[in-house]
Amino acid sequence: MATGLTQRQSEVLAARHAQGHTKVLAVGIDDYDRDAGFAPLRTARNDATGFINCFRDIPQLRADPGAITGLVSGGTVAPSRGEIIRALRKLARSAEVDDRLVVFFRGHAHRIPGDPELYLVPQDAFAADDPGCLVGFSAVLAILGGSAAQQKLVILGVDSAEAILDGSGVTILACPADDAAAPNPQHSLLGAQLLSALQGSVPAALDHRLLTVASLHTHLAAALRPVVHPAAGVMLLADFRGPILGADALDLDGKLFRRVSLTGRGGPVAIKDILTSLTRTTYTQEYLETQANRALGPYLAATLGEQVSTLRARFRWASSELSVEDGCISFPDGHCQSRYRATTKLHGVLVEELSLAPSWLAAPGMLADLLTCLGHDPAEVSFTLAREVVPATCVPKLEAHGWQITSELRHKIEASSGACVLKLTADTLTLSGLPLVALFAAQPDRDVVRTAAAALAILGA
Repeated sequence: MATGLTQRQSEVLAARHAQGHTKVLAVGIDDYDRDAGFAPLRTARNDATGFINCFRDIPQLRADPGAITGLVSGGTVAPSRGEIIRALRKLARSAEVDDRLVVFFRGHAHRIPGDPELYLVPQDAFAADDPGCLVGFSAVLAILGGSAAQQKLVILGVDSAEAILDGSGVTILACPADDAAAPNPQHSLLGAQLLSALQGSVPAALDHRLLTVASLHTHLAAALRPVVHPAAGVMLLADFRGPILGADALDLDGKLFRRVSLTGRGGPVAIKDILTSLTRTTYTQEYLETQANRALGPYLAATLGEQVSTLRARFRWASSELSVEDGCISFPDGHCQSRYRATTKLHGVLVEELSLAPSWLAAPGMLADLLTCLGHDPAEVSFTLAREVVPATCVPKLEAHGWQITSELRHKIEASSGACVLKLTADTLTLSGLPLVALFAAQPDRDVVRTAAAALAILGA
């Protein structure tokens, strides 16, 4: 399947993608009845669950949270023939013209000798030769074809991808799915490849940072032999162009967090450099720390004055929009406060604490320029949540995103992913161990962005 978009085509496609939402149905069936002629599977449920989680947690897929349905073995609603058909009809009826319908089926497909129909096998199938207990694929296409949505995609992970029907307005991507072929025993090879593409973690699956059906097909073709029947036009699944961390980009209407704070690594300083008139050293460490913080304004005056001039030149702010007081620079939608933290009685570090409104994340590169102007090299970033959470309830999502839980209390969770450390309390999510300057650059490091975005995405549902 041909791929390759021009820059202009990618911009037009992304603009159209932003107008609608994706509505999803994912079916994953492991619990087949061997006596009915269908062997049980091992990874179909996990593949479908992972598919659902991607659309729930990854904002770039622009899924409608109220229109994501999963029917999996062991779930609340069994993936029976009746439930699959009912869910398909509900999905088709729910869509507007600009929406996208995506159906993922992971299970057995079956043909009856002498019957040209392709059948999807539901969990309650009781006979391999009775079409009445199966789901005809032509019926699936007819239901989707009756929807107002202009773009429809069916992804089949079945026994064989050969001889799939033409979709007649529905794009079909059929792939062989083998439980034993994947290096990750939790997913089929199809599942592993598909989920990595939906997460935006494989650059080769993207075209100008856009995940299209064509680029997805190219990605899957490297490891599988998918069969595709494209409908007219190019279908965009995800837009992974920045910014990713802004509340708007997360499609949460600013409801995710209300403040962003970045804390510096701290530079060493002697207490006598700040308290120049200090003659007695018998005071307690706590007292000296308090006095040093009171004296930071005069100590930092020259540096802060230079920073104000640099900020005005870069952001073209009026003098009235900036102020300096007690070691703190205030500017539109933010401020930077320096603090002295004692490490011993006579020595400590100067730490810059940058507090910003979420709007600073909306323009790639602006925050990086701000950090440069302030000479700020942050070691951690904290998001003050707009709504409190119960940290323990976020553990399943963290684990689903590959985080390793290192400390688990009801009021506080700690986890790690590579070098990144996450701490979650009721009102704050903190990340450390990330190269934050690279995260907020005009062309951010995509691996760093994905780690931070995955942490924020667990709070979006």
